Amino acid sequence: MYLKHLLATWALLLSIILASAQQTITINGVVKDSLAVPLDVATIAIVTKNGSGLAFTNTNQQGVFSCKLQTNDNSLSIKVTAMGYEQKIVPISSYTSQPYTIILKKKVNLLKEVKVTSLKKVSLVSDTLSYNVKAFKEQNDRVIADLIGRLPGIKIDDKGAISYNGKPISKVYLDGDNLLDGRYKLATNNVPVNAVEQVQVIERDQPIKALNGYTVTNNVALNLKLTDSAKAITINTGHAGLGNSAYSGEFNNMFFKSKNKSINNLKANNVGENLEHENADVGVSSNNETILKKAAPFLSITSSELPSLDEKYYLMNNDFAGNINALFKLKSDWTLRMNVATLQLKRRYNFNNSVNYFLNRDTVRYTEIQNHLHRLNQWQIQSQIEKNSNAIYVKSLTKLDLPTWKKNGSTIQNDQELTQNLPTQYLSVSNETVVIKALGINNILQYNGLTQYYKLNERLETAPGLHENIINNNKSYLFLAQQTQTKNTFIDQAITFKTKFNKFILSTAIGLSYNGNLLTSNLYKTDSLHVTSAVGDRFKNDVIFNNLGLLGKASATYLLKKGVIIAEVTPTFNFIDYDSKTDFIYKKNRYFSLNPSIDFRKNLGRYSEINFRYLKQTTFGEVEDIYPGSILVNYREFNFNETPLPITNNNSANVRFSYRKPLAMFFYNLNLGYDKTQQNFINSFEIDNGLTKSTAINFKNTAKKYALGGSISKYLYFASLNIMANANTSLQRGFNFYNNEILPFNVKSIATALTVRKKIFNKITVSVSGEFSRFINEQSTVNGKTVNTTNIEKLKSTWQHQLNQKLSYNVAYNFTLYKQKLQQPMHNVFLDMNVKYAPTKWKSFFEFQCLNLITQKVYKQINSTSNQLLVFDIPLRDRTFLLKYSFTF
Repeated sequence: MYLKHLLATWALLLSIILASAQQTITINGVVKDSLAVPLDVATIAIVTKNGSGLAFTNTNQQGVFSCKLQTNDNSLSIKVTAMGYEQKIVPISSYTSQPYTIILKKKVNLLKEVKVTSLKKVSLVSDTLSYNVKAFKEQNDRVIADLIGRLPGIKIDDKGAISYNGKPISKVYLDGDNLLDGRYKLATNNVPVNAVEQVQVIERDQPIKALNGYTVTNNVALNLKLTDSAKAITINTGHAGLGNSAYSGEFNNMFFKSKNKSINNLKANNVGENLEHENADVGVSSNNETILKKAAPFLSITSSELPSLDEKYYLMNNDFAGNINALFKLKSDWTLRMNVATLQLKRRYNFNNSVNYFLNRDTVRYTEIQNHLHRLNQWQIQSQIEKNSNAIYVKSLTKLDLPTWKKNGSTIQNDQELTQNLPTQYLSVSNETVVIKALGINNILQYNGLTQYYKLNERLETAPGLHENIINNNKSYLFLAQQTQTKNTFIDQAITFKTKFNKFILSTAIGLSYNGNLLTSNLYKTDSLHVTSAVGDRFKNDVIFNNLGLLGKASATYLLKKGVIIAEVTPTFNFIDYDSKTDFIYKKNRYFSLNPSIDFRKNLGRYSEINFRYLKQTTFGEVEDIYPGSILVNYREFNFNETPLPITNNNSANVRFSYRKPLAMFFYNLNLGYDKTQQNFINSFEIDNGLTKSTAINFKNTAKKYALGGSISKYLYFASLNIMANANTSLQRGFNFYNNEILPFNVKSIATALTVRKKIFNKITVSVSGEFSRFINEQSTVNGKTVNTTNIEKLKSTWQHQLNQKLSYNVAYNFTLYKQKLQQPMHNVFLDMNVKYAPTKWKSFFEFQCLNLITQKVYKQINSTSNQLLVFDIPLRDRTFLLKYSFTF
C-alpha cells in the first residue's frame, strides 16, 4: 500500500515539473487567397515535425485565426488547408505575438485519378437511391454521362434521354437545384465526372414544398450531388481538334456555388455531332402539366426517313452552339433562372429511295434521288422567377423561341429533275404562371395560367413546274410556289382547391382553355412569260378556327399503406367553331366529354411495386385537320380535308410491375399495355406515278394496339460483370384507305436486346451488345393477304484497354443486317478506334480518333409498313481522323 502511494506521488510531481517546463504561446494570423481576399473556409492546425497535431482552429469571416497551446517544442509549424486551395505549411520561427499572413493558391485537380480500393457502390434512403461515382468511375470517363449509361438500372438512349428501370427521367438536378429543366443533356454532357460525388435517383420527385402532402407523384428525377471541391472553384473544360477536313472544338465554363450555379458553353464541329440534340428538351413532363403548343409545319422538301444509325457516320454538318444557363438563389426562398441558347447549323442530306406501294390491284413503284442543304439560325431565351416555401409557391416562366430554317436542294424522281427551296420563319412567345397558397393546415389554393402566341411562315418553291395536268391544263410552266401562314393563340387558366383529411386528398378545379388558329395559304404558278398568278380557289385557304373549352375537375386520392388510389374526372364542354372564307364553310360544334382516369400504385414488400392506370380521353382536331383547300405539302403530295371536325376517343390501360433490389444491384420491370383509338375520319390516299393525294374523309375508324415488354439489369460483384437485357412485342390492327379501297392491316413486331460488360484484370473492359428485331406487316386485299417481313440484326462490341497510367485505347465494331424476303440482305460494317495519352500530373490529355476505318461508303436500310416497302441508301462520311487536345483549368 505504501509503495502504491509513493508511485502516485512521484508521477504527480513529475507531471508538475514537465508542465512547468512548458510555456503557453498564442499563434495569430490571417489567411488570404492570391487576390488578397480573406478566406473563411480554412482549417488551421499546429503540427509537430512528424505531423502530429497539437491544436486546431478555423478562420473567421475576416480570415483571421488565433490558437493557444502549451509546448516546449521549437520545431512546430502552421498547417493550413482549405477546399479548392493548395495546402500550405509555414514553420513557426519564434513564439511572438506578431501575426502571420498566409497566402493560399487555388488548386484544380478534377481530372486527377483517385484509386479507390473499397467503396460502397450504392445506398438506399427512403425513395432516394445513391450511386457512388468513385466506385463506378473508369479512367476514360470524361463527363458524367459517360458513367450514368453504365449504372445498373439506368439507361441512356441515342438522343440522351435517361430512364430508370424502364421509367423516363423528368429532370436532372444539380445539388438539388433545377438549372436546366428538361434540357438536362447540357448537364450530363458537360459536367466533369470528377465533379460529381453521387448520382441520386429520386423515385417520388415532388419539388414543390407547398404541395407536400397534397399530391402523390410518380415522377423520377436524377440529382447530381457535387463534390466539395467542385463547389469551391470555377471549372473550365474544353477541347480543340483538327483532322482531315475535320474540326471540333468546345469550351465549357461552370460554377456550382451554394447560392448560384451556372453552365455556359460554346461548341462547334463538322464531324457529325448534331448540336441540335444538345438543346433538346428530353425530360418528360410532370403529372397533369399543361404543355406548350408546337407548330406543326405544313411543308417539306423531303419525305425520307432518317437512318437508324449514329449520325456521326452520315451527317455532313457545320454546327455551332452557344449556351448561357444561370441560377441565382435570392432571399426568402426566391430563385432567378436564365437560359439563353443559340444554334447555327448547316448540314447536307443525300438520299436514294426506292418506294413500293402494294395495293389491291396494282403495285406503284418510283425512285428518288435527293440532295439537300439545310441551314438553321435559332435563338431561345427563358427567364424564370420562383419562390418555393412551405406556405407559398410562385413561379413565372417566360419563353421566347426564334428559329429560322432555310432549306434547298435538288430531287430526281423517276428521271424527272427539279429544284426546291423552303424558307421557314417561326416565332413563339409564352408565359406560364403558377401560384400555390396554403390556407390553414389542411387546405391549399392553386392557380395555373399559360399564355402562348406563335406564328409560322412557310414558302415552298419548286422548279420546273410540276403536275401540269393538275396545275396548268397540261401546259408546261416555270415554277410553283406554295405559301402558308399559321397564327395561334393558346390560353389555359385553372383554379384548384385541395383539402386533406384522414387518408383522403380531395381536389376540385374550374378553368378554361382557348385555342385560336388562323391559316392562310395559296398556290402560285409562274408561266413562261414570268407572269405569276394564283392557281385557283381550290388551292386556297383562309380558315379561322376557335376552340373554347370550359372544364371542371374532381379528384379523389386515397392513401393506402404503401400505396395510393387516385380517381379523377375532367368534364369538359367544348365550343368549336371554324370558318373557311374561301369555301363559305361555317361550322359550329358543341361537345361534352368526361375524360375519366384511375391510378393504382402499391408497394409489394420492400423491393417491388405494381402500377395500374386507365385513361379515357377525347381530343379534337385543329386547323391543320379541317382545311378544305389543297396544299402542296411536298413536291409529290397534295393534302386537303373532306371531313367533319375530327374527334378521337382513346381508351388506354397499362399495368406495370417493377422490382429493384439496389444493394444487390438487381432491377427488372414488366409492362402490359392496351390502346383502343376510335376516330370519325380516315386519311384516304390516291397514289399515281409518284403523286400522292391525301384526303381526310368521314369514316368510322378503329385501331387497337396490344403491347408487352420488359427489361432487366444485374451487376455481378464477384465477376465485375454488368448485364442488361430488354424485350418488347406488340400487335397493332387498323385500316388503310388507298385508291378508294379499305385495306385492313395487322402489324406484329418483336424486339430484343442484350448487353454484357465485363472488366478484366482492372485494365481491360469488354462490352458486347446484340439486338434482334422482326416486323411482320400483313395487309388484306381482294387477292388475299400481302405479307412483308423484315428482320434487323445488330451487333456492337467495344474493347477498352488501359496500357499504363498514361496510355489507353479502345476499338469499337458495329454490324447491322437488314433482311427482307423481296430484297437481298443488306450488310453495314463500321470500325472505329480511339487512342488517349494523358501525361502524368497534367490536367489535360491528347486523343487521336479514327472513324469508319474500313471506309464503308454507303449505308443501306429497309423500312416496311403494311402496304409499303421503302429501300433507301445514304452516302457516308469518309474515313475521318481527328487529333484532339482536351484541357481543364
